[in-house]
Amino acid sequence: MALLSLWEANPKAITELSIEQLVATAGDGRLRDNSECSRELREYLSQSHSDQLACYAEYCLSSSFNKSGLVLQDLINEMGCRLDFRVTNGRYQGTAAEIGFDRLWRSPEGNDLIVEVKTTDVYRVALDTIANYRARLEERGT
Repeated sequence: MALLSLWEANPKAITELSIEQLVATAGDGRLRDNSECSRELREYLSQSHSDQLACYAEYCLSSSFNKSGLVLQDLINEMGCRLDFRVTNGRYQGTAAEIGFDRLWRSPEGNDLIVEVKTTDVYRVALDTIANYRARLEERGT
């Protein structure tokens, strides 16, 4: 819990770190599904100012670093929470047994968005893939 402890002890010092440095201080510093690093980072982001989130997102888009795409997913999803969507965390990376969507956003009216976040436009996400995610989520009752 280094990141959250540091945040509580000295919030000003933490806001001066880059998002890459913040991830390194969260948990074991290795961002992956169901990790302490992920949990701490998401908790920190939920307490951060919106202007800070925007700076972190810009850093992810302009600076290549390990797991920048995963960090951007968490940033975008925190923004979704602030827009009053109920955000269900998906996986950072899909597996054969698990649906690989980034996140599911549900509006207050009950409409769903499947969110896919990319740090580059080199890769295209086929709409068939998104439709398949939605069908599998419906089968699962999500």
